[in-house]
Parts: sequence; C-alpha cells; structure tokens
Amino acid sequence: MHLLLHWEGRFTPADKAASDYVLLSFEVPPGLARLEVRYRFEGQGHPDSPCVIDLGLFDPRGTDFLRAEGFRGWSGSARSEAILTPRAATPGYLPGPILPGRWHVILGLYRIAPQGCPCAVIVQGSEEEGTLPHPPPPETRGEVEYSRGGEARWWRGDLQSHSHHSDAPGSLEDLVAAARQRGLDFLAVTEHNTVSHFPYLQAWSGPDLLLIPGEEVTTYYGHLNVWGLSRWLDFRCRTAEQMRAVIEAAHAMGALVSINHPKTDGPPWEYPADLPVDAVEAWQGPWPLRNHESLAFWDRLLRAGRRVTAVGGSDKHQDRPGEGTPFYQVGHPTTWVYAEARTIPAILSAIRAGRVAITADVDAPWIELMAEQRDQSWGIGDEALPGPVRIRCRVLEGKGLHLRLMTRFGELAFLPIDRSPFEWTAELDLETHGYIRAELRGVRHFLGEKPEDLPMVAMTNPIWGRAVHEWGHESTNGMAI
Repeated sequence: MHLLLHWEGRFTPADKAASDYVLLSFEVPPGLARLEVRYRFEGQGHPDSPCVIDLGLFDPRGTDFLRAEGFRGWSGSARSEAILTPRAATPGYLPGPILPGRWHVILGLYRIAPQGCPCAVIVQGSEEEGTLPHPPPPETRGEVEYSRGGEARWWRGDLQSHSHHSDAPGSLEDLVAAARQRGLDFLAVTEHNTVSHFPYLQAWSGPDLLLIPGEEVTTYYGHLNVWGLSRWLDFRCRTAEQMRAVIEAAHAMGALVSINHPKTDGPPWEYPADLPVDAVEAWQGPWPLRNHESLAFWDRLLRAGRRVTAVGGSDKHQDRPGEGTPFYQVGHPTTWVYAEARTIPAILSAIRAGRVAITADVDAPWIELMAEQRDQSWGIGDEALPGPVRIRCRVLEGKGLHLRLMTRFGELAFLPIDRSPFEWTAELDLETHGYIRAELRGVRHFLGEKPEDLPMVAMTNPIWGRAVHEWGHESTNGMAI
C-alpha cells in the first residue's frame, strides 16, 4: 500500500461560516488499481454528537460546481471508509479506473461544535485490486421500459426511498424486494447525493416493478428530490442562486424536482419557496411525523397561485432482513399516479401534470374527485373550462372517517362519512375558487378536535379553475414561507 495522504486538523465554527465544504488534494501515481479512503472525527458514530463531518471523493476530471465530472462518490457520515477499484466500489461510490493525477477528498462541515472538531484523513493506494468491496454492478442492458395494459390507470408507488448506497442499514436488493412484497408498481430510489445505485436499477426493474433513478440532493439548508435524472447532480448549494442553478440543471436533463419534507426536523426548507420546483413532498412517512407542517407549506403555495404537485414519500431507509417495524415500510404513504403507461416518462409526465393522489398505505381508503359540465368531465390535475361545474367526490371504504374539501379560500366542506361508498356533490365556480382538492381525515376521538388535527388517510391534488386574472395574496418570496 502507498500512503497518498495523511492529514490531521481541527475545524472551527469560523471554517463552517466560510464554507460548508473543504477539499483536501492528493496525487495518485499511474498504475494503481485500488484506492482506500478512511477518516475520523470527534464524536463519529454517535447520533447526539455536536460534530458531524461528511465524506466524498473526486477524481482528476474536476470538482467545479455543476461541472464536476470527477465525482466518484459520497457517503455523508454513514461510513468511515470508502474503497474504489476498477470493477467495484463501496456503496455510494463509483467504480472505474483509478486515474493518475490530482484527486480530492471532500469533507462536508455539517455540524461543528463551538470548541471545534478534530478530524483526520488517510488515503492509501495499491497496484492490486484485491478483494472487491461490493458486488460489481450487473452488465448494462439496452433501454427497457415496462408497462401493463394499453390504457391510462392509477399506478401505486413510493417516491422517496434509501438503501445502503447512502445511509440505510439494508441493501438495495432488500429495498427492491420489500417494494415487490408490498405490491408497488413503481419505486423511486433516491440516495443521498450519489448515483452509485443507478447501474443496479435497470437490471432489477421488471414487468412487476418499475425502478425510477433518483437522487436526494441533500444540502445543509433543505433537501430536494430529483427523479429521472441521467447523471449525478451537484448538492453543494448554499445560496438561492446555487439551488436555482441545480434545479435548472435537473430540468435540462428532463428530470423533475420536489422539495422534500419542509417541516421541523425535516429538515425545514431554508431556500426561497418561489424556486421553480415541480412538486412538494407534502406527506413523508407516517402522518403524525409533523406532516401537517409540510401540508401547510404546500397549501400556501397553492393559495398563492402556484401549480405545484403534492407527492408522498416514505423516506424509508431500508432495514436489514428481520429488522424494522410493520408500521413503517416502503409505501407508507403510497403515492398514486394516473399515467398512460408504467414507464419512467409517463410516470414523470403525470406527476408534472398533477395527476397524483396519496393514501396512508397501499390498501387505504380511496377518494375519487371529478368536475363535470354538461358532457365534459375533468379529474385530478386537470383544468376545468370556465363556468359553474358540478363537483363529484366519492369515498370508498371510508365509513367513520371525514371528508374535507378545500379551495384557495380554505375549507369548503367537512363531512362525517356515515356509509360506504359515500358521495358528495355540489355546484362550484372554479374560476372564483381557484381549485378544489379533497382530504380524507381520520376518526374524531375527542371533543374540540379540529379537522386539521385529525390524521390524514388520503388526499388528492387539485382540479383547477381557469384563472382569468391574478389571484393569491401570500408571498412566496424570502427564505421560507
């Protein structure tokens, strides 16, 4: 083994204030077939540590923001070492040639204690590939899209999930098996700041499960899901301008972006709310996990006139086999997408159009929402023609629950469901009300419980009215709303 870097130092809050990321350079000579990076910092591995320092790696092809062709992996603080060889790499890192030239270890200064945080990094290299750190990716195949049937239908899936390619204990294979067991039609695998899982997804997709490549752009000021991207997307964002550039780069490759879990301990979204995102994760994991805050964030955007799709995501960090709880699995909640086919382009197009509903589980009660005018009808995500329309809302298997109808003016109706199926109709001018969306809320256990206090069981995106003038009085400018 050749010692390529041995660095020791102490980071202070002043270092963190100056920059969130530090690059440590080292030279790699020709002829190496194995690279090993190890680091340690004070409090490493302790969840309550006042210090958290993340780890990543770039090769000689470059480290420039948004043009970092040299990205070779990221593990956050989940691992203390990373090994790269031409054929395989530690999950989170990309296998490939150990190129000669100047490499960089990147350290992310997530949390630095007031007294500072000592840190040490060692990099070693060898001419021998040695034992592979992980099974190599399967051989790549031609582009394959899987679908069932020839008509549009509702497909059920999960838009946020994680494996050991970022910070989950369970493997990617465990995660995919769990999605199949749950009966999902699609699963977005959104590892933190890396794309090392991409080569596995295409091989493990099949006629029963579509795997969507994703990356959770995990910054220190908020998280952004990106679906359908073709390459790694930079996460080193500190300013609104940098985040806007990342979103534009995602859109340039045909991907969709979503603000993730904008709530206390989400972490909250500290960038401006008026950035050009396509969606908001209004429901992450089990409903009691402060999801009312994320729903309120999305609702404020709607009331300001933003047509941004609400989505759900379990954010499941897959457990090892035999571990975990049945009350929190992939598909909690389930995101339903009304798409022409079960393909990545069709699913993403439907999300962009707002044809999305969310339920607490794969078999939770369901809401149907329609707008009708003479011989025409519109569903979730559609824009109705001007003039009064008849709103028809039908709840299946919801006896004992509560139906709540919302417009830009707030609550339109709140009704106990006393039979199954349950149907509600009303005449409404959607031009005036802007939109209508439906919520299915849980059982009321105590007197005085407000509708918003009841757990969410299911919810829809809006049916929109055709706006003939500007409406909305709440600003979405500033660092948060």
